[in-house]
Amino acid sequence: MISQIAGLGVCFCFFLVLPSSTGTSLNAKGKTFTLHQTAVPRARPWFAAKSVKDTHLKYQLRVPIEIENALSQEIPPNQTSVSARPGTRTDQMYVVNVQVGGQNMTLDLDTGSSDLWVVSSLLPSTQKATRPASRLYDPNGKTARRLDGHSFMISYGDQSYAKGQVYLDRVAVGDLVVPNQAVEVATSMATKFVVETGHDGLFGFAASAKNSVSPKSQLTWFDNIRPTLAQPVFTCSLKRHAVGSFDFGYIDKAKYRGDIVWSNVRGHRGYWDFNPTGFAIGDGEVHQATFEAIADTGSSLWYLPRTIADAYWKQVPGSSYSTAQGAFVFPCQSKLPEMTVIVSGQPVRVPGINMNYQTVSAGTCMGGINRDFGMPFSIFGDAFLKGLFVVHEVPLKGQSRIGFAAQARSD
Repeated sequence: MISQIAGLGVCFCFFLVLPSSTGTSLNAKGKTFTLHQTAVPRARPWFAAKSVKDTHLKYQLRVPIEIENALSQEIPPNQTSVSARPGTRTDQMYVVNVQVGGQNMTLDLDTGSSDLWVVSSLLPSTQKATRPASRLYDPNGKTARRLDGHSFMISYGDQSYAKGQVYLDRVAVGDLVVPNQAVEVATSMATKFVVETGHDGLFGFAASAKNSVSPKSQLTWFDNIRPTLAQPVFTCSLKRHAVGSFDFGYIDKAKYRGDIVWSNVRGHRGYWDFNPTGFAIGDGEVHQATFEAIADTGSSLWYLPRTIADAYWKQVPGSSYSTAQGAFVFPCQSKLPEMTVIVSGQPVRVPGINMNYQTVSAGTCMGGINRDFGMPFSIFGDAFLKGLFVVHEVPLKGQSRIGFAAQARSD
């Protein structure tokens, strides 16, 4: 998700991230913590064109006419194919258990936005009836206090929105506690967010400068906790249909192999951005191509420049761009090639299995690589991130960096 709360409601299969019983450690230099994920099944089928449209809207971009055309003839994916291949869960967001005040909230950990946004008891009764009271943040708790004169408003090109008040409250991830974190408390929100109950809000990890509170933007939870950490980092190890983790304050060498490929983050847009300079498909040669990209745990697909996306799918016999899906489709039995991008002169390899995103009908699957449709940057979402160990480093003084390495083998 990018910029604000973008993409809530796009994903219907979640990973609930729970604290490790052994993940917390305190040392003389600072704190560390680990969160693990467990799968929560999605409630309904997923339509690719809807996700592509929502990705454009969260960037405040014009929706391509071909995507609008696909939506006008929307045919949801075949349910039978899902039951035939129950192991293929698709379109995941990564959510964590976060204690806000005295309540446990399930939040989407999103490296593409900068707000901590929650559903609340202040919503009208018609907007909070879909959740139990225990999953509605109550700002009347004894640790909360109103941040007078401040409010938030998040809106989208599809006219969905969330708005409300801002409070300061105790926000804890395991043993890592920010006592006065800005919590954006919804007092009104669009129906879109009312009906999607797999999460209770957003936990943004992009730059604080992109925070949407006015008149004065607020620091993210990570920027507040960063001075207390053993190292000013958080890492993610997202996995395909399996348990993964987010680590705070340390780089776990047991979770990756080889060297970490580092790239400086310019951050002029407020995202975790970097500049690939080439790509290779399977065992093929490296082709030069320089473009701006961002890493985003809140986006499901891997959006690449059209020439690169098309070049990849040309290597898959029987694949084609589906105007009905707004994505590439291919025969499910196809062997998909590895995709490599060049970052800081070094290869970052993504296994071909990640490009098999979901089954859409008997024998036909949808691809995880899609065209970036003229976006101002390419979005390296979960189809890219799964299988990689990704380090986000923000020194108290100095240059921010993002690093990529292959995850350690589980066998």
